[in-house]
Amino acid sequence: MAENNLEEACRKFESSQRLDPGVGTLLNLADCYAKAGRTASAWAAFREAGSAARAQGSAEREAVARERATALEPQLSYLTIVQWKGQSVAITRNGDPVDPAMLDTPIPVDPGEHVVVAASPGKREWSTKVNVGPNGQRASVTIPILPDEPIVMQEAPPSGKAADAGATSSSPGKTQRILAVVAGGVGVVGIVVGTIFGLNASSKWDDAQKCDKDLTCPNAGSLSDDASSAATISTVGFIVGGLGLAGGAVLWITAPSAESANDPDRASVSIGLGLQGLTVRGSM
Repeated sequence: MAENNLEEACRKFESSQRLDPGVGTLLNLADCYAKAGRTASAWAAFREAGSAARAQGSAEREAVARERATALEPQLSYLTIVQWKGQSVAITRNGDPVDPAMLDTPIPVDPGEHVVVAASPGKREWSTKVNVGPNGQRASVTIPILPDEPIVMQEAPPSGKAADAGATSSSPGKTQRILAVVAGGVGVVGIVVGTIFGLNASSKWDDAQKCDKDLTCPNAGSLSDDASSAATISTVGFIVGGLGLAGGAVLWITAPSAESANDPDRASVSIGLGLQGLTVRGSM
């Protein structure tokens, strides 16, 4: 402190007072605060030193402490923190809690910048900075009504069974089996169509032959054409039906299971249906 390194001196006095409290250390700390311009801290320390000296029966030190505290009172700067009634919030100043009893009351503070923070569960935190001047300057801060925190909706993660069901529903094996059923259905329809038109063609051929023998029959040519058309449709139906049933069977048999779907080394099979027939390609 003699070298005017006040910040370091005050810090050392604070540490000494915490480790081994004493009236002499407290008086030195208060004097350090006063020289550093921290009038409110000095005033509070002198008052505390006066009370401690009185408790120890040291009238001389008590008198010195109270005289120094009284001399600082005209220089004290004040900060008033105003809170709206009806809301319960926790308020701090420079990180230290503010006693609710001190709200709406001028509080002696050291000159300089002060950070006031107000917080409450479910509310948005509010903070502000206020600069309080030296030599009796006064400032005030009003805590506004804190708005509610926005509600954030979060989706719950899927359970194990739901996740497994989702993975199964989108597995390649299930998709391939659905295609197998569709192909089989097309095959069945083709066979039915081929059978119906085949029977129709056979019937018309019989009618056409009978008409040829009957010289009075005028529809011999028409019956032959109808029989030929029905036969063509029947042939196409049987071909499509056979390809559909064969393709459906291959798709069903080669569909991967849930375990093998994730195996990069599993065999793969592709099936195509074109004008030239059914094509099957595979790799191991």
